[in-house]
Amino acid sequence: MAENETSNQAAKAGWAAGIFAGVLSGAKLGALIIPVPYVGPVVGGVAGGVVGSEVGQRLGRAMVDGASAFAKSMTSAAAK
Repeated sequence: MAENETSNQAAKAGWAAGIFAGVLSGAKLGALIIPVPYVGPVVGGVAGGVVGSEVGQRLGRAMVDGASAFAKSMTSAAAK
């Protein structure tokens, strides 16, 4: 139960970080691709936020799961 709750918290944190990073990078790319002032960064920021939230959610969960597996392997190796 606790692992599932930790994984959900990691997914939420990754989601928020992904949105932030996606909006910033998407706005920059949008400004380069669509050279219309204000339109390019807004369109790019929205698209980047959508993509970033999905990627961040999956990456956040995977990183926490990997870190907890590593920590468990280290504690079981130390106990031997």
